Amino acid sequence: FEMNHDNREMTARESSTATESDAHGGYKCVADVMTRKTVTLSPHHGFTEAVSLMADRHFRHIVVVDTGGQILGVISDRDILRTLARTSNWQTKDVGQIMTRHPITVKRETPLSVAVAKIVAKRINCLPVLDDEGKVCGILTSTDLLKSYQKLLESLENNRATP
Repeated sequence: FEMNHDNREMTARESSTATESDAHGGYKCVADVMTRKTVTLSPHHGFTEAVSLMADRHFRHIVVVDTGGQILGVISDRDILRTLARTSNWQTKDVGQIMTRHPITVKRETPLSVAVAKIVAKRINCLPVLDDEGKVCGILTSTDLLKSYQKLLESLENNRATP
């Protein structure tokens, strides 16, 4: 989903992952495995809108952007649970009040090893991906990394099985 900031309308966008890499797990950089289309909201959306989006869809992260597409924060399913547990008036909160501000980001050309190191060191599950203008162009999640790891393992297993 992407927010049209002028009339506060959300537009459906299907999630798609990068497929340019070869089938043998030749992944080198973030662009090779990231999810290209992200779910974005503006900081003025209500908390309940974020909850509804996550409850109805199969994703765990929402990127919060300004009207120019610049990243302001990230909301994870953990942020949602934390807000529900710790905030008595959560119904009145907006996305800007609960998001993680100044999230750690990467660029498309960031080596996967660097991105994985950031995820592990910071104990997070996603890295928004920014283009050269600083706009969100994708998201790298732990699920994306596990899928690429699975393909790599399958490739290694198939190479061992071939005489």
